Amino acid sequence: MRLSKQKQPGALRFNLTPMIDIVFLLIIFFMTVAQITRVVDTPLPLPRVSSGQETKKTATVVINMTEEGGIILAGEPTPIEVLSETLVKRVADQDNDPNRVPIQIRVHRACRSRHVTRLLKRLSELGFTNVRSAIAE
Repeated sequence: MRLSKQKQPGALRFNLTPMIDIVFLLIIFFMTVAQITRVVDTPLPLPRVSSGQETKKTATVVINMTEEGGIILAGEPTPIEVLSETLVKRVADQDNDPNRVPIQIRVHRACRSRHVTRLLKRLSELGFTNVRSAIAE
């Protein structure tokens, strides 16, 4: 009786062909990107402003809204009519351009949306478009 010899499993080999393909693709990619970057980064001579009016920088107006919908401006409770007058004065200081006066509204998380809508409507009537909002504790 003859016993058959079992074949010994060969040593595990690592196939390098896919890795070499990926390395060549990466080389081609980086060479292409480097060429595009050189074309895009062409220096341009930019014009210089010799005279002109300097734009006035303003601080952001922060309007806080309480839980009940009350408005607090600069730490003081303020009715919406007084707020409107204050904002109109700020706009007058900025050459009557409401876009130059940035406004941030900080709203208490329990404040009803109708109060915020009322304030946003008033700001819209005054011509303000540069308005950001945040929710405060």
